[in-house]
Amino acid sequence: MRNSARALARVGLVLSGLTIALPGCGGDIDGGGQSTLRTEEGLSGCHGVASSSIPASGDYFLTTFGYSPSDDGTMSCGTKTLHGSWYYAASRQRYGCGSHIKIEANGKCVVAKTDDYGPDACVEAAAGGPIIDASPLVNEHLFGQYSAGWSDHRRIHVTQVSTSVALGPCDGAAPPPPMNPPPAAGCHSSTLARDVADGTCVQSAADSAWYKCESGSWQAGHSGCSSSYAFCTSNTLGRDVPARTCVESKFDHVWYQCGSSGWETPVANGAGPVGSCSAMYSL
Repeated sequence: MRNSARALARVGLVLSGLTIALPGCGGDIDGGGQSTLRTEEGLSGCHGVASSSIPASGDYFLTTFGYSPSDDGTMSCGTKTLHGSWYYAASRQRYGCGSHIKIEANGKCVVAKTDDYGPDACVEAAAGGPIIDASPLVNEHLFGQYSAGWSDHRRIHVTQVSTSVALGPCDGAAPPPPMNPPPAAGCHSSTLARDVADGTCVQSAADSAWYKCESGSWQAGHSGCSSSYAFCTSNTLGRDVPARTCVESKFDHVWYQCGSSGWETPVANGAGPVGSCSAMYSL
């Protein structure tokens, strides 16, 4: 998900304008960028350091940034995200500032420009693989949705191409229509696998701690919530489980999903009132 102030995720050792790189950290340590500044609910070990390793397979997971006002701004290569209105990506620590990469999935492809540093290595550790953090336009063309978080595990294949290759769709498809104006500040919840509004509180599936979305950033705590998603106690499983978990009850053989009001129904085709089941436990 997207705990403390946004600056908590950034570490930089800068002296007289020179970046000091430390070995053995899996990436550069510098001023960071928009992609590493964003906070991730329930993730630990986030220090503003991104991996510079390029997977031999070219396979990554896709996440997005820059559409919400909370993470709109200037990227580390100097360009602006402009509310996600063009085809940019992080991973300049892998490919260099201004490089063009072709991103493919679902028989479609998009070319994006690597103008930011990130994502934080803690996000890739949580996802279980390397990540390309990109403009919402990239995700919209490939998967039909603007927002993507690390827990969505949207698989993509990436190759570097010449900077002469134009940015945008490269499969002959027309670019998508302009997006609506940016929404009010909110946060992406990996526990719920969707964006939530300010004031929403979530007990994180990652560390069982409570977080509240405030001004587009996850803050530790659980007070003054406009809505709450707590763990639910399952007597069938004999333990507490996070929101979106689906369980077939041993008492009435009905499927239930853990939601904001506790156990909710109906559940069908792997989804319930809160969305797709994060886990399903049948009898």
